[in-house]
Amino acid sequence: MNNKTSTAIVILFIIAFVSMAYHFMGTVPGIVFAVASIGGFVLWRFTTYQTPIDPLKVIIPYLVTVILFIIHVYEEYLTDFEVAVTDIFGFHVQEQAFMTIAAFMAPAMWILGAILLLKKTQFGYYFLSFFIIAMTMSELSHYIFPFLEDGTFHYVSGMYTAALPLMPALYALHIILREIKIERSI
Repeated sequence: MNNKTSTAIVILFIIAFVSMAYHFMGTVPGIVFAVASIGGFVLWRFTTYQTPIDPLKVIIPYLVTVILFIIHVYEEYLTDFEVAVTDIFGFHVQEQAFMTIAAFMAPAMWILGAILLLKKTQFGYYFLSFFIIAMTMSELSHYIFPFLEDGTFHYVSGMYTAALPLMPALYALHIILREIKIERSI
């Protein structure tokens, strides 16, 4: 598949993904997913799109991030994240919609991304970038939620484990940048 086709497929994916997020979770989560998927697109275009790296260099931190994301979603489930999102943003999020997206579709998507990355496809490299941006940006947003809720810092659903997927995602970004620097210096 050539790069123009890969880019077109990624853009269509972003449009479909953001539309689904907006439909099921509302405006603000839709914006968060839009920023993450578009940010992933920008990171991809400036990194592995131009200089693909050996996926074996990043697959372990990628998969560790997936595992820690699933643990994080479990905390969100136990502490009624959909209720917190509803309270903060005023758009009613049903538990079934939240669980379908966060506990089923997202992990399946990230695992598919790992497979496509190991196959060295451009879409796999996009998923790597999208996942890094999503885990860093969306997980950091948990620490802003208390202030959006009532202006004070306090626990909001998911806050205890939000930093867990952030750490290996940042490490994966470090590996990408290091490997691209090595590849471009050869």
